[in-house]
Amino acid sequence: MRYFVLLLLAALPLILPPRMVCGAQPKPKSDPTDGIVLPARPATDQNAGPPKTEDASSDTPEAEAASTDVPKRPKAGAVPTLIDVVSVPGGKKTLSVHFRWSLFTNSSIEVRLVPGQLRKGATVSPVYFAEELKGKVRSELYNCLDHSERGGRTYSFKRDSITFEMVGRRNSLGKQGVCVEVHPEEHGSEKADPAVVFPQLDTWAVDRESLSLDLPREQFSKSGTLFVWFFRGTEVVWEEQVRWPGYR
Repeated sequence: MRYFVLLLLAALPLILPPRMVCGAQPKPKSDPTDGIVLPARPATDQNAGPPKTEDASSDTPEAEAASTDVPKRPKAGAVPTLIDVVSVPGGKKTLSVHFRWSLFTNSSIEVRLVPGQLRKGATVSPVYFAEELKGKVRSELYNCLDHSERGGRTYSFKRDSITFEMVGRRNSLGKQGVCVEVHPEEHGSEKADPAVVFPQLDTWAVDRESLSLDLPREQFSKSGTLFVWFFRGTEVVWEEQVRWPGYR
């Protein structure tokens, strides 16, 4: 009888349903997300900073109009910081130019006077003296620069109805410098306006960022507007206008 009971207990798991087995855990409820495949999350760089944001204002018509209306700023050092007329002892007037001229090789300055009231829309052209500065003209320029005895030295030549007179003498800075006085023979045109050229700018320099240019009394006696061009070789770097009081 004891053996029969033991066999019955051993066979009991085989007879009863699985849910009746001692210690069995109930089947969990099904997850509503079962069978749905989620997209993989893109890999990210742990060292990357916060995501960049686009400026929504740049896409608006008002922003586009503002960007086209605002003029572009010139490059640093491409224009003079100040141009002014200064009186110096002896009755002379000089054109004081503050600009880093020393950064430009083979540089020069041309100044043309338009007397009286400047006409609206008037165009004024430089002399482009650098195109003449070669051969004998260059050699004579250095002769005028090197000989300061007996009040200096001059050399004149003519091109296309214009007389160029190179004058070498000590300037208001006490240096031996050369200026080129331009004497046009034409009348009634903008080419007839007096002009002067300053080559060898180191002889007209106060320092590496300032120039003091003596303007001839006879040619620049009348008041008006000065047109100033800074050249590097034969190319114009900048152009400015200055009110000129004249010699009184």
